[in-house]
Amino acid sequence: MWKMKVKVKHNDCPVVNRLEKYGLDVLSYPGTWYGRGEEKHVNHICFLKGTPEAKAAFLKDFAADPDCLRIEVEGDLFIYEFRLRKGGQHTQLYYNNEMMFVEPVLNSHDGYEYWHVASWDNAVLTRFYNDLLKNMDFVEMLSFSQSNLKNVYFPNIMPKLSAGQLRALTLAYDHGYYSYPRKVTLRQLAARAGVSLSTFQESLRKAEAALLPKLVELHLQNGPQMELVLKSRLNKAGKRSR
Repeated sequence: MWKMKVKVKHNDCPVVNRLEKYGLDVLSYPGTWYGRGEEKHVNHICFLKGTPEAKAAFLKDFAADPDCLRIEVEGDLFIYEFRLRKGGQHTQLYYNNEMMFVEPVLNSHDGYEYWHVASWDNAVLTRFYNDLLKNMDFVEMLSFSQSNLKNVYFPNIMPKLSAGQLRALTLAYDHGYYSYPRKVTLRQLAARAGVSLSTFQESLRKAEAALLPKLVELHLQNGPQMELVLKSRLNKAGKRSR
């Protein structure tokens, strides 16, 4: 199997340009696209990573774009259909069905997209790269090699947590409990949750015990970038429990 990782930028990207503005990252899986006259419509599924305030501002801004035809939001997950007017670009337009994703696309707040794709035929990847060179504003090949697919991302099932456990875990993550140095104490988090310290501590420890094996497995298989997906799922589930 051949694998290629590329760094891409097109100046009219509706997502990445806003990520720079709001300081967010998005993991995405491109969906489909179709032509309608001189326009092209693209469908995408995305996971947001950032502060709640930045995510809300991004989604409001994105949904207000006149070329955002449809958008559905559920927690940190959003799906959209976007209209590309004549001459508009999107990396998805050059994706080939003979390719597959090694991991989700990282749309970064640094202003670039990172695509990690694979194919049985290296010519398929070469054609994808050449198409990007012709149509994108910036393209850099980060890697291109033949090897076994040892670190392919595959969605893991989210462990089942109680409402209290989800609430405790999402509060701890959102407020920097897992940062170094820690930005908040357990007592402060318990106060935010409106429960006793012992209750909050018990909920958090049970949640960590259920989640940690999945997170370690995900990290070992796919690298730290893939932790963003699990954290996004956690945030989404936590909001449902509030």
